[in-house]
Amino acid sequence: MSPERRNTSTSAAPENEMPPALSGGPPVLMPLELDAGGDTRDGGGGNPETAETPQVQRTYIQGWRLYTLITARLSYLFTIGLRVFMKCCCTEYVTGTDSSPARRLCLALLLSFLETTIVSTSLVSITNALGGFEQRDWVVTSYLITYTGKLSSSSSHKACVLVVNPFPLFLPGFLIIYAKFSDILGRKLLILVAVAIFAIFSIVCGSISDMTQLYVLAACCSVPIVFRAFQGVGASGIYAMVTVIQPELVPPEKWGHLLAGVAMVTVVSSVLGPILGGLINDHGSWRWVFLLNAPIAAVATAMIAFLMPTHFPNQGNPEAHVSLRAKFSRTSLARLDVLGAALLLAATVLIVFGFEEAGSRYPWASAPILSTLVIGALLLVAFIFWERIVGRPRRVQEPIFPLRLMKRRVFAGLMLVGFLTGPPFMTVLINLPQRIQAVDGVSPFDAGVRLLPLLLSSPVATALAGQLATKLKVPPFYLTMFATSLQMLGIGLCSSVPFRGSSTTIYGYEVLMGFGFGMGLVSLLIYAPLVVDREDLAVTMGAITQVRVLGGTIGLAISATVLNNHLASRLPSLLTSSEMQQVSQSLSFVSSLPDATRDAVREVFAEGYNTQMRAMLYFSAATWLCAAVLLWEKRLRTIVDVKA
Repeated sequence: MSPERRNTSTSAAPENEMPPALSGGPPVLMPLELDAGGDTRDGGGGNPETAETPQVQRTYIQGWRLYTLITARLSYLFTIGLRVFMKCCCTEYVTGTDSSPARRLCLALLLSFLETTIVSTSLVSITNALGGFEQRDWVVTSYLITYTGKLSSSSSHKACVLVVNPFPLFLPGFLIIYAKFSDILGRKLLILVAVAIFAIFSIVCGSISDMTQLYVLAACCSVPIVFRAFQGVGASGIYAMVTVIQPELVPPEKWGHLLAGVAMVTVVSSVLGPILGGLINDHGSWRWVFLLNAPIAAVATAMIAFLMPTHFPNQGNPEAHVSLRAKFSRTSLARLDVLGAALLLAATVLIVFGFEEAGSRYPWASAPILSTLVIGALLLVAFIFWERIVGRPRRVQEPIFPLRLMKRRVFAGLMLVGFLTGPPFMTVLINLPQRIQAVDGVSPFDAGVRLLPLLLSSPVATALAGQLATKLKVPPFYLTMFATSLQMLGIGLCSSVPFRGSSTTIYGYEVLMGFGFGMGLVSLLIYAPLVVDREDLAVTMGAITQVRVLGGTIGLAISATVLNNHLASRLPSLLTSSEMQQVSQSLSFVSSLPDATRDAVREVFAEGYNTQMRAMLYFSAATWLCAAVLLWEKRLRTIVDVKA
């Protein structure tokens, strides 16, 4: 079987008609039609004429190369899952007082997914070992902020696993930036660079002996850096490139099969991540949470390097081939919107830092918090104005984010829904294993196992949503609304879990939330190719993913503030100042308290986590409302309307 398949159809299809899949090629791009309000279907004031649009010749990867790339993506997912587990199950609470081509791709995605799931379950153990449970959320925030922007912190934040002193424009690799730069420098090059960065700094993170050693001078740099943040730079690139490449691997009518394969990869990573994370915490060193990434990254790199076409996704179009030297020529590099990237990163860093520190280290009304948020907002405004300038005709630079896309109501709705989905998703994924350990007093391994209903139901819902959208042509709008309803139901029930008996009643709630998150997140990615043209698809996928991660980062900060404030107000009546200090350093100290005091402390933790869930319920309700208002159309889009 030939490793590549070429669609030779060049004819156009009539309006509202699905063209035949010649040689397995993608459907023909169809003209848009006006709705009753005079807007085009894409909501952006496009050309309402019904002239035929010629189909661009596409070549897709097929056969063993496709399956191998999916496997490569699997390794990336595996390490994210392992890391989330470590994050949640290995941290200590701190009181707020001080506060084929497709397979290769899947191996890379597995690397990143395991990273998240292992860390989430190992966070308690990591902070116990290094001392500093009160800084637990920085272990994740420093990692996630590199998806959206770089964070700076003062040197007194000793337990911070994130960053060191300020160099706010140092980290260049975030989701939307990777996506846009890949349009210029190439998909294959950027994903290989991202995997290399991730692997190198994973090894460095696994080599430190205490929290303060994260504040070191890089051999190649004269400023202090945090290795964990650099690891996030690599992970953000992997996640961004996998998201961008995924719809380019196969024609639209086969997206359901691809999503099913990806879901199976996620199932494997979801199971292995928590289990390996728990075993590492119970029987080994937490360092292997980081060191395990290296061999997996090596396999993913080899598979991507040898099996992904050099000029992907234009391997079937010789006229679009660009040599590596030409990609780094002065003409090509001039197309990069470096200033726009810098403004976006700086704005994101300051905004996230303000939310993370507010109510914990500084009061909300303090000068550091207010100034940080105000400056971040001003930089965001500056970014918008700059993108308007760069987006003008005859400009050499290509904007990081084309603002013309926001003129489309449905696209704006996707961005807002993605942002509002982030806080509940990240809060549940990161804080639920912490709750299980803090309230039920179980080991990291047991906490990881109890998280499996959530981790397994989510990929099942992803595969189901893919099949419904491609096989039955179910509009993604219905999938989004149904998924958001499940999220609200699951989170609402989880916010009322009693202190006693929570270990059993929470499983069913996890399944509801897992189905809601799995179906909801993938429905947004299915939606994207339906509302933008192919040349904007990469930046659209990156933008939707970035706002979701940004929302999740802010959501983690909000949930941490909620929990910190609750504990700070309730624990002093139960514990002495010395005991409070012990709890802030290590959650394991709670087990050594007298039985009555221990149960009372755990009940306070349970109430605090329930309060977190109630806060996230508001985000889910807002998501449902925004989706209902902004994504509704008289003729709902289906996979037939894909613009690819």
